[in-house]
Amino acid sequence: MAQPDIIIVEDDDLVGEISSSILTEAGYAVQWVQDSREAEAAIKAGMPRLVITDIMMPGITGMDICKGIKSEPQLSGIKVLVVSAKSFEAEKRRAFMFGADGFLPKPFNAQLMLDTVKGLIAGPAK
Repeated sequence: MAQPDIIIVEDDDLVGEISSSILTEAGYAVQWVQDSREAEAAIKAGMPRLVITDIMMPGITGMDICKGIKSEPQLSGIKVLVVSAKSFEAEKRRAFMFGADGFLPKPFNAQLMLDTVKGLIAGPAK
């Protein structure tokens, strides 16, 4: 597989398939990781421009994935978009405290996801 632009870490089959399709059709190289315990290795191997992660997953949470990316110097430039049904203001604040570059509540529409992804990839690094 070519180096991905985006790695999606999502355990829900439907959300993962829809997200992958939306982004692939928009021209991005996408890798979907269904097991959060495999995310760190996939991210290190792929060095994507963006990681999209759910919060609630068995194994490693999206917050831990975000924190891990932002705390490791070789990965810290990777943008992180947290996507979650837990869209309470406290969860959003927590995601940004862990280093997230963006937050997208579920359910989301395709255009909002694309606009958010384009903005994050085009924007300056934190």
